Amino acid sequence: MLGEWWKCRCAIAKFRGYEPQRVTRDSFKRWLYQFDDPVDRKLVLELLDSIVYLDEQQVKRALLDLNRALLQRLEGFGIPPEKIIYVQTDDAGSSSTVVLNFLRNRDGLEKRGCKLIDSNNVRGLNTLTNELGEGAIIYVDDFVGTGDQLAKVRGFIGEYIFGSFSEFVLAPSICEEGVHQLGRIGIEPVTKYLHAKSDRPLHELSSRLDDLSKRRLIELSRIMDTSCYYRGLGYKYAAGMVVLYSNAPDELPRIFRGSSGQKPKVGLFPRHQDLPI
Repeated sequence: MLGEWWKCRCAIAKFRGYEPQRVTRDSFKRWLYQFDDPVDRKLVLELLDSIVYLDEQQVKRALLDLNRALLQRLEGFGIPPEKIIYVQTDDAGSSSTVVLNFLRNRDGLEKRGCKLIDSNNVRGLNTLTNELGEGAIIYVDDFVGTGDQLAKVRGFIGEYIFGSFSEFVLAPSICEEGVHQLGRIGIEPVTKYLHAKSDRPLHELSSRLDDLSKRRLIELSRIMDTSCYYRGLGYKYAAGMVVLYSNAPDELPRIFRGSSGQKPKVGLFPRHQDLPI
C-alpha cells in the first residue's frame, strides 16, 4: 500500500495538466483498484513508469525549436519563407489546426511571407503550388503515430500539387512506424521525440518485459476494451506509451485509456473521445 500511495503522488506530479481528465488522487485510485490482484497492480504501476508524458511547455517548446530550425535549414537550401506552404489537416483526433495557429501566432508565419492552407482546400493548394513552382510543404501536428492519417491526406492532395516541393511533417513526437511510412512517400519527419517500438513494453518487438508479465498486461488491456479492438493495444497494435497534455493518442493501450464511455472500466488517461457525453 505504501508503494501504491507513493506512485499516486508521483503520478499526480508527473502528469499534471492532462486536459481530458485531471490526474488526481481519486482518479488514480478509481483506475488502479479496478485491478483486484495486488500482483496485477504492481505490474500496471511498473508499466506506468514507461509512459512518456509531454506537458504543455514541452510540446510548445519543441514546436518552436523544430520550426525555427527547419526554417533556417530551408533558408540554407535557398528556400525563402515566401516559398513555404504550411498545411493543416482536420482529421478526427488531430491537433493540426491548433498547432498551426500556435506557430502562426508565435513565429509570425504570415508576417514572414509563409503560406497557410487547409488540406481540404485542394483548389487553393493547386493554385498556390502553380504560382510558386517550387519550395517546401510542411505538414504540422503535435503527434504522429502510424502515419496512416497523413499518408491518406497526402494521397488525396498529391495530384493537386504542381511543381517541385520538398515535403516535411513537423511534430514533437513521431512513432517509428510513422517515420518509415511517411518516408516511403517522400515526407521527411522533423521531430524531437522518436517513439521507437523497443521503448513500448507491450509492443511485440519490445523485450523490456519478461514474457509472463507482458502476456498478463496485454490480457488486462484487452479486458479494459470491451470491443477487443486491436486487443486493447491501441491503433494497429502500436502499444504506444506517449501521452500529450492535450490528449492521449489513439495508439495508447486501453489499460491506460479505459473503456469507451468509461464503462465498465475507467482509464487514467482517457482520450476526449473516451469520455461519456
